[in-house]
Amino acid sequence: MTGRGGSLSRRLLLLVLAAVAIAWIASSLFAVVRVRHETGELLDAHLVQAAAILHALVGDDVDDAELEHASELHRYARTVAFQVWEDGRKLRLHSANAPEVRLSPRSEGFANVESGGRAWRVYSSMDRRGRVLVQVAEELGARDKIVGSVAGMLLIPMVVGLPVLGLLIWFALRSGLKPLVALGRDVARRDPDSLGPLAADDAPREVVPLVASLNGLFERLRRSIEHERRFTADAAHELRTPIAAVRAQAEVALGAAADAERTHALRQVIAGCDRAARLVEQMLTLARLDPRRPLAGGARFDLAAVARDAIAGIAPAAIGRGVDIALAATPAQVVGDPALVAILLRNLLDNAVRYSPAGGRVEVSVDPAAGGAELAVADRGPGVPPEERDRLGERFHRVLGSGESGSGLGLSIVKRIAELHGASVAFEDPRSGRGLAVRVRFANR
Repeated sequence: MTGRGGSLSRRLLLLVLAAVAIAWIASSLFAVVRVRHETGELLDAHLVQAAAILHALVGDDVDDAELEHASELHRYARTVAFQVWEDGRKLRLHSANAPEVRLSPRSEGFANVESGGRAWRVYSSMDRRGRVLVQVAEELGARDKIVGSVAGMLLIPMVVGLPVLGLLIWFALRSGLKPLVALGRDVARRDPDSLGPLAADDAPREVVPLVASLNGLFERLRRSIEHERRFTADAAHELRTPIAAVRAQAEVALGAAADAERTHALRQVIAGCDRAARLVEQMLTLARLDPRRPLAGGARFDLAAVARDAIAGIAPAAIGRGVDIALAATPAQVVGDPALVAILLRNLLDNAVRYSPAGGRVEVSVDPAAGGAELAVADRGPGVPPEERDRLGERFHRVLGSGESGSGLGLSIVKRIAELHGASVAFEDPRSGRGLAVRVRFANR
């Protein structure tokens, strides 16, 4: 399977070559600019020196000289021209390629001019008495050829060397990426059930974090799979009991001769179906909560308002069992998911009502706390021995001798929702001295 992103080696190669080419071109352009400047200064110095030599050769005899052409000594001389003028108006001596008009209107210094259809760099120099004007010129095209030659010498190695450099980088990348390739092969060869850690002893330093991340992922997957297997096995076991009970009561109803016996059996069937439905509902709730991550934020809501709504929802069941629910709530702001907190409260209230005796009382309180809020639900049921409280919240764990049927998932849901909100759950003795008090402390993040 090939990723849409392409080859990492090819991408790195192109990036490195592009960086090298840009740096090479930038340095070459800088070098060309510097060469043009330095070459111009050097050739200008030669023009000044040539003008000084002509002054020395001509001296004061310029008025005795007849107009003549200097012979061309070398092919390179075609790009250089000179003129010697008397009083700046009468041409006395010039090179064969120089025109018979002044190369430059200036009498001193440098100038770039057009003459005879060619561009010249001209240096003009007048002697101290102002009688002899010497003008020495060089074609600007000759200077450009020099700069062009230097630029070619800088860029041609890049054209030749860049492919060679590309091959060397390619081989270096392939060698450097071998640990990643080996790591990929190791992962690809693994069986789905093989979630042991990858060996990182020979891995390069840059690959070690990747190996550590993969090992952490494998460990989380292993725990998740083990948890799912255990959950599936426990769920199958727990569902077998209510289904068997429903079947047994259905058989009793089929074989009952009296209407009262049949009615009782059918009511037991309905109760068994309700227990199975409740178990399935709680299992689905846990299945939805398990993959969720702790909430990084959420809505700000009043915990007391959520408590009042939850009590209103369970009030019919409490009245049916003869249990009174008392609420002492002070407005307290909590940040999180109000729907999940409502599920937490319903499970706490359901447990408290079911374990409270007829005529009992369930006390619910909501109080602001430092940096958050505290929720407490206390019943007056049989309670839980201190040595058993550490196991409260384990899935499918039920306290023996309570006399109440249940799935053992209610407190698991409570603890999971508390974890998602960064809250803590504590199981304590209530103030009345009998029953169980559950305290959930929320911290506003």
